[in-house]
Amino acid sequence: MAVRNPDKDDVPYLFAERVLTVSLPTALMLIVLVLADEIQPTTAIVGFAMVVCLTIVLALPFLMNLKNLTRYVHQLAQEEDVSEVPVFGKRDEESVRIVAAINQMRNVWATRTEHLEAQTLSDAAVLDSLPDPLVMLDGDGVVIGANLAARQLFGFNVRGQSLKVLVESQYLPLATDRILQGKSRKENLEIYLKQKVFNAKLERLPAEARAGAVAVLTLYDMTDRKQFEQMQADFIANASHELRTPLSVLSGFIETLQGTAKDDEKARERFLNIMQTQAGRMSALIESLLCLSRLQMREKKELSEQVDIPDVLTTVKQMLDTKAEKMDMNIVLKPCTQSGRISGDVGELNQVFQNLMDNALKYGKTGGKVTVSCHVLPNENMLDNKAPQIYAVSVHNTGDPIAPENLPHLFERFYRVAETKNKAVGTGLGLSIVQQIVKHHNGQIKVESSKETGTVFTVYLPMYPLDFSAETDDLKTEEQSAPANSEQP
Repeated sequence: MAVRNPDKDDVPYLFAERVLTVSLPTALMLIVLVLADEIQPTTAIVGFAMVVCLTIVLALPFLMNLKNLTRYVHQLAQEEDVSEVPVFGKRDEESVRIVAAINQMRNVWATRTEHLEAQTLSDAAVLDSLPDPLVMLDGDGVVIGANLAARQLFGFNVRGQSLKVLVESQYLPLATDRILQGKSRKENLEIYLKQKVFNAKLERLPAEARAGAVAVLTLYDMTDRKQFEQMQADFIANASHELRTPLSVLSGFIETLQGTAKDDEKARERFLNIMQTQAGRMSALIESLLCLSRLQMREKKELSEQVDIPDVLTTVKQMLDTKAEKMDMNIVLKPCTQSGRISGDVGELNQVFQNLMDNALKYGKTGGKVTVSCHVLPNENMLDNKAPQIYAVSVHNTGDPIAPENLPHLFERFYRVAETKNKAVGTGLGLSIVQQIVKHHNGQIKVESSKETGTVFTVYLPMYPLDFSAETDDLKTEEQSAPANSEQP
């Protein structure tokens, strides 16, 4: 229905109609008096004219004020810019009080509207700051609102789309229908979306919200947690399997020694040697498991010890020289091109290079050599830290190459290359421990293997020049000696 504009009304005719309507009782009374011969018709006409004039004089200001008031209210209703508040008549007139009441009501509603808009913007900002996707649904299951995380997940045109179209799930539509039909207040289920696992929480609002929202869907990313739980399960299963084998061997030989081989000295000696080997294997496995546990507990511990890598490599080489001689092999340590300091743990770094050199001896060729070399590289965004340089240490052997399909799995726990299982005994945790320590030192480890060059493990560690700390200390001293009230340029 169109709003009637008072500016376009036929105001004179309306005013005349109202004056005549007000004067009608007087006209009827005069007519009765004329018919009763109480007054002359001329006198009646003059009297009626005087009544009309008096009515016009009294009603015209009020009607003009009413007209202006109607125009003013119309402007407010159309949200036009009313810069000046109109003034009608005297202070004690009713129109003035009406205008004052209208202005007061206008100010109250303007203030409430501003607060509501500010609250809406604040609520939207709060929702957008939430890390988990959140969408609001109407009674038909159509998205009528979404926070920033949800828009990034589903696309920025998510509003207006049906939830059944956005999420392909067998159970989510059923849960949504139960919520929208009022059969359930809350629903929790697990869904798979864009190669991730989410915990979907559907909840019906206690009352219909603005814009018609009746339910909210919140998605919690459970992918990392599921992967961690699977890793834990696999770790426990693998550890149990690795421990079960030597335990079974020990139990079998103990039973044999207590039975048929009880008096067989040769069998007893052979069985005891095997049992000792299996017991050593279990001991090594348990020690590796404890080592991994300790590393995980200390992974957030700050490393402040200054470690000299060339000294570490020399120490590890001397420890393994005897083993290399027994295997008719040789460890060649090439001098490092540059000295530098590594912030780390000397015990952990000893374990890293001891493990890598020991593996190189195990899987190298008899009569061959293991070459350990180190050099310095510029840190061109290779490592995620502020170290200006990188210390790269390579351990190279010329044994059988590792197949390309095995390279991505070498650092997985309990993973062992099938071709080398019978060549050397190990726990399958050594390289996993090495990787854990290198990560703890903000470094990286990479492996390359080919038939022509052999296998090379390279450890990259952040390095600082020997004079780096001195320069930093000098800078701090200069800052401290500067006047406290000096102004910055």
